[in-house]
Amino acid sequence: MKYLLTTIIAIMFVFTGCDKKTTDSDENNDVQTYSSMNVKDNTDYFSFATNSGSINANSNYDIMFYSIQWQPAPQAPVINDPRFAVKEGLSVAVLDGSKLDDITEVPSTGNFINNFVSELGEWYNETDAHVLVPQEKVYVVNTTDGKFPAFQITGYYDGMGNSGVFSIDWKYLSE
Repeated sequence: MKYLLTTIIAIMFVFTGCDKKTTDSDENNDVQTYSSMNVKDNTDYFSFATNSGSINANSNYDIMFYSIQWQPAPQAPVINDPRFAVKEGLSVAVLDGSKLDDITEVPSTGNFINNFVSELGEWYNETDAHVLVPQEKVYVVNTTDGKFPAFQITGYYDGMGNSGVFSIDWKYLSE
């Protein structure tokens, strides 16, 4: 009986391994993807460490995706202004005209902006049909855990064409 129990435990170690809890991107800089919830309805608090979002402002997050709604005139339609910001205390380097695949190193510290908040139209261009198209920009975040994830916004629409859903590709950069 002892032999059977020892064998079962050994097999469990072989199949489950003894690795520390990391994402694939921690070890080989693979590109990860993430799509937010609809930010017209909720703020999405995103964590690179878990590659997940939450509606809880007290969660351990790095970036929040949200929308500011405003009405330019009393009878005009409400406008949703999609934005993102880093958690207070973090900083971001904005690399204009860049693609995520081309960024491999952390920018110099002088390029980082403390408490970054995107402005109206900062990350997108709007077509004549009022479709938001992400600009070629990469954002590198200096997180509290000392890692430097770089991300690029790849879309603002869900699979059915509804607006309000940020899609990003991201990876950790080598230090």
